[in-house]
Amino acid sequence: MEEKPFTTSSYREFLESGKIMANRCRSCGNVHLPPRPICPRCGGRSLEWMEIRGRGTLQAFTVIHVPPTRLKGRQPYATGIVKLEEGPSISGLILDVKRGEDIDIGVEAEAIIVREGDGLKLCFRLV
Repeated sequence: MEEKPFTTSSYREFLESGKIMANRCRSCGNVHLPPRPICPRCGGRSLEWMEIRGRGTLQAFTVIHVPPTRLKGRQPYATGIVKLEEGPSISGLILDVKRGEDIDIGVEAEAIIVREGDGLKLCFRLV
């Protein structure tokens, strides 16, 4: 794989190509998403890119009824934290969920890349 710097710009380039990329510390094995230039666990700088599947387990969630201005008209919507199979926990919108009764802690979720405006972001869909 081409060596790219561990930057937000590189991460977004991978998203544009349909890949969810994290980085792994070669010293301690810690996986980071979003990628970071220095391992937060051991301070290591020997890192490598790794593609992740984006599947994991919902650890926490909330349903938002009064959104920030940029999300007005989307409410209610759910957001949550998913612990990925590869290790990191990430937060994001949970698509197609509008009521707390429709979701439970511990359910399986998968990350999907969604285009919004002129950018991309990771969201989750329950599986």
